Amino acid sequence: MSQHILVSDPKKVQGFTYLCRSAKTTNEAEMNSVGVIPAQWDLFIREGALEPFPSRKSDTILAVYTEYETDETGSYTFGIGTEIAPTDPLPAGMTSYCVAEGTYVVFTTRKGPVSEIVVEAWAYIWEWSKTHKRAFLTDFEVYDERCIDPANSQVDIYISVLE
Repeated sequence: MSQHILVSDPKKVQGFTYLCRSAKTTNEAEMNSVGVIPAQWDLFIREGALEPFPSRKSDTILAVYTEYETDETGSYTFGIGTEIAPTDPLPAGMTSYCVAEGTYVVFTTRKGPVSEIVVEAWAYIWEWSKTHKRAFLTDFEVYDERCIDPANSQVDIYISVLE
């Protein structure tokens, strides 16, 4: 599996503000088909993806994991949205979050069907986490121009780590 995932050295990432619709979940709920992530993606697509985000800085989609209760066993907030300016007004039903500047390891998936490559990458990240110190502050997936074709996409997953 690891030959399909490129892992960067830890690097500093500047903080930013993102806007999304969010919901609380746990990895246990997601693995037992009672989680919120598939429904969040369905809602995002039904609403026209980035159309509800008029003040977006780009067309890059972010899937963000934040407000971790503890670690991978606790609850967290999941949201799909995009980066905005910190002063932009919030549309109804949206929440903004600040991703603080921090150190991240970037996992780049292989190219393939987005539904496969992201699950594959998270399985690798969970194994990697057994021997590395995650910060459990904010993690995020970047869906940029490499994801125009959902059958042949490539995603970067930023994992916050302790310095």
